Amino acid sequence: MQRNLHILVTLLAMATVASPVLAQANPCNPCGGKKAENPCNPCGGKASAPELVPVNPCHAKHGTVFYVADPMGRNQVTFTSEAPLEDIVGTTNQISGYLVFNPENPRNGVRGFFRIPVKGLDTGIPLRDEHLQSDMWLNAEKYSDITFTIESAKDIRPTKYSDGYQTYMMTLIGLFSIHGQTQQVDIPARITFLRESNKTRTKMAGNLLGVRAEFNVALADFGITGPAGMDLVGTKVGETVGIEVSAFASDMKPGAENPGNPCGGKAQNPCNPCGGKKG
Repeated sequence: MQRNLHILVTLLAMATVASPVLAQANPCNPCGGKKAENPCNPCGGKASAPELVPVNPCHAKHGTVFYVADPMGRNQVTFTSEAPLEDIVGTTNQISGYLVFNPENPRNGVRGFFRIPVKGLDTGIPLRDEHLQSDMWLNAEKYSDITFTIESAKDIRPTKYSDGYQTYMMTLIGLFSIHGQTQQVDIPARITFLRESNKTRTKMAGNLLGVRAEFNVALADFGITGPAGMDLVGTKVGETVGIEVSAFASDMKPGAENPGNPCGGKAQNPCNPCGGKKG
């Protein structure tokens, strides 16, 4: 009887010592409770780190590389089609790429690359999304991505200054590709450089570069005509589609930040890396 009791006490002691280790084995649930819904906890939501796009070395030599790879999906492109029979507004937050900018020499311009998967476009109606991605329209199977390569910038002029940021207006010059065809485009844009601070770290770690741009795309320029014989372009789909871009990039390469504290600052509670009370 005493021998059995001794074995039981030993096993319980081993379990007490081992349990914290077992709880830490799951990185999404280090404290043994339910997954946190806090967006600072990357395991508790749908967000995941976007795929990194290789940086063109010819671009990189012109300045600092800022990565367009927000794991929270806050970068966004909106597209609008207006036609007599239907207005369509769609969005996507599946944006990856990079921007190259020299804060010490802004007039050197901007280089970069943006990539958006066609299958990431969302018009709010699943059936319409299927049509948009089909071979009748953008043909996602054959031409999987929409891309914009920024090769230079012109008409660069400062508009706002402060201790923490500088904003510039400019025209981005590059190659826009969709539906397997590429055209050179000039896009008016607003570029803002923000030095890292406590405020900027609430969004992303590192120095930030924000870009906002609006431009139009004529479907005919890219061979997008819709189903043969139905003449939908101009009646149900606008001949020209308006595109708005709002994105932020960081000079801290994704994965370089402290993986235990993706929201910036020092972690105070290992069960809640963003510094609040454990939920």
